Amino acid sequence: MVFSAILFDMDGVLIDTKQSVTDFWVDLAQKYDVELTESIFAHHIYGTPAVHTLATCFPMLSRAECDAVLSALTVYEKGLTYRAVKGVIPFIDALRQADIARALVTSAEPRKVENVMAQLGIEGWFSAVVTSNDVKKGKPDPQCYLLGAERVGQAPERCIVFEDAISGVKAGVAAGMTCVGIQQGAGKQALLGVGAQYVVPDFQAVRLDGMRLVIGAAHSLVLETSGL
Repeated sequence: MVFSAILFDMDGVLIDTKQSVTDFWVDLAQKYDVELTESIFAHHIYGTPAVHTLATCFPMLSRAECDAVLSALTVYEKGLTYRAVKGVIPFIDALRQADIARALVTSAEPRKVENVMAQLGIEGWFSAVVTSNDVKKGKPDPQCYLLGAERVGQAPERCIVFEDAISGVKAGVAAGMTCVGIQQGAGKQALLGVGAQYVVPDFQAVRLDGMRLVIGAAHSLVLETSGL
């Protein structure tokens, strides 16, 4: 298989936000006396839209209360300083130089995406962007990744997805794409268990060698330009 597009999740892949996401939802859970287990974070918080988290984990909240939480989340995220995952900026730049199609596919809202792009200085680096506003069903539904493939004009099976969350890997796999996980420790096996073909700790373990995507020490995938 020759691949012609690479799709990136944002939180946990482009930027390291695990702690800030955890802190926000733990504070909310304490307010409403809700227990958030490791499994709940893995399946219903990390990599999923906030509206899904509220519906699944905080069903006792009214519509008005949910709206207030979403507004508070927007303010909270706006005040954060984002840090890029190790190696991801030079990797995306290398893809740009090689004219490989790139899409950002995230469960975040457009305002957060704009803030992240501005902070990292990578505005315009992606061929296409898909946010939570663009789809009716969030991850693990494949709709977002299928839309990402459509927006870069490539067949799903010719796309590689970089994901850090179980829901995101499930979405990429369901879309028929090859999925590379970004995780460490026990998280590695969790992503392999839901269909990631490879898992690396960060983008220091990924590089472009000509038109081959080298993953870790033992794997490589053939790339070609998208022709766009």
